[in-house]
Amino acid sequence: MNDIFDADAAAASLVDARQTGKPALPLSPSPATTRDAYAVQQAVMQRLGDPGGVWKMALLGGVDREASILPQAALADSGAQLALPSHAMVEVETALILAKDPGPKPDLNSIADIRLAFEIVATRFAAAPSPLQAMADSFNSVAVILGGSVPHWQDGLPDRLGIALTLDGQRIAATEAAAPLADVMDFLGWLSHHARAQGRPLKAGDVVITGARIGPLPLAKARLASAVAMSASVELTVQGAEAELGTS
Repeated sequence: MNDIFDADAAAASLVDARQTGKPALPLSPSPATTRDAYAVQQAVMQRLGDPGGVWKMALLGGVDREASILPQAALADSGAQLALPSHAMVEVETALILAKDPGPKPDLNSIADIRLAFEIVATRFAAAPSPLQAMADSFNSVAVILGGSVPHWQDGLPDRLGIALTLDGQRIAATEAAAPLADVMDFLGWLSHHARAQGRPLKAGDVVITGARIGPLPLAKARLASAVAMSASVELTVQGAEAELGTS
């Protein structure tokens, strides 16, 4: 039995799951380190032939700062119609549109816009993955839907935006997590260093999603998801609860 971790073989399995919608078997051997997980992320991008430019801030095990490079093809505009698996979940987030590589000490001049956004998450594995397997699979990210610009972000943002989330017109009772802008900017400085180390330095136009303010919450059989915060809005239509993984 060969226990040497093969990032390219793992990526092949995950790319097949992306393209066919058929769940991937658990990676065996499993990634043993974050270095393994990042190697899978990079190998997935190479196999997809996607330029990237989309980043997800994440906490491994809810504690350690990590990230994922996401395909440019994962981006969609508000109002998009996406085919999603029945177990897909929605998160309401903010997305930073970069004006430049922010470097180690970002400020608001590094940002071109801050948008309200949905992230859709759904594991591509047949069984619940370990934290490192989920990290290898872009932390379960399926799609990012960009909504409107949050007003007056240039003056800073409140820790909570007063987000209202509705599914099929029904308001969802959910607690919004506090996301101080200072914490986000500190993480962005970390991401700038990480992206350079991955050979993908941040640049103008890159999109960075900053973590769930609400969710993840099951979409279940909902066909329309919408959220509003400070007059910014984002909307998504789900084509079918039993559809293939990924975007249409």
